[in-house]
Amino acid sequence: MKLEIANICKNFTTTSGKLLPVLQDINLSITKEEFVALVGPSGCGKSTLLNITAGLLEPTSGNVKFTDVAAGYEPRMSIVFQETGLFPWRNVHDNIAFGLETAGMKADEKEARIKHYIELVGLKGFEKSFPHQLSGGMRQRVGIARALAIEPDLLLMDEPFSALDAQTRTIMQEELVTLWEKTRLTTLYVTHNIQEAVMLADRVVLLSRRPGKVSKILQIVLPRAERAKPEHTDEISEFVRIIWEHISKDARAALMEVEDNA
Repeated sequence: MKLEIANICKNFTTTSGKLLPVLQDINLSITKEEFVALVGPSGCGKSTLLNITAGLLEPTSGNVKFTDVAAGYEPRMSIVFQETGLFPWRNVHDNIAFGLETAGMKADEKEARIKHYIELVGLKGFEKSFPHQLSGGMRQRVGIARALAIEPDLLLMDEPFSALDAQTRTIMQEELVTLWEKTRLTTLYVTHNIQEAVMLADRVVLLSRRPGKVSKILQIVLPRAERAKPEHTDEISEFVRIIWEHISKDARAALMEVEDNA
């Protein structure tokens, strides 16, 4: 199964009636079990592209489709946002159960699935805890477990760790690496954090400033689980340098544009 993002353009209309092009001719293929990160300056359309992929936004032109799919099969997608979107009145168990309930899964199968993913994200013992009783990192784990529980063909993640403090963010990145090695889900991941993209992705797709276009794609062949090792520090730093050098001019220009429009 492969995800094909073909000739995607997206325009918005400002409150003054001006046409605002956000994405321009985006073409990207994501193969099964591949982890792809989108990186680019603020306002380049990363989250817009992810929302179009998820079916939450209609493109102005172009299309998103799965290929190499058996006849009649409808691929499943899950999305994890920066804000977890947990139901405050539901405990950990019941938040994770939500997607399975809407799918009409049998009770015994549902309970086995919930138990598996609670253990997978390290939340055993917190099944009856409510979101307000959990740390930010634990709430995000619940959100990830909820997304994983439906066993999607494509996992979409939009800045899932950006609201966390630096220490928790690093821990969550490491945990996501471990989770990915266990699930090997095809993943499209949006982030502003260059280091995070390099540590997590098989490929890093760089978008230009608005209107966002694919300006460069970097392949990272170093095994994901080895990237944090001291012997690979220089190699990882070089990837970070290349990405920053490539997008820094656009990032500064985008920042000035935001300030001018503030």
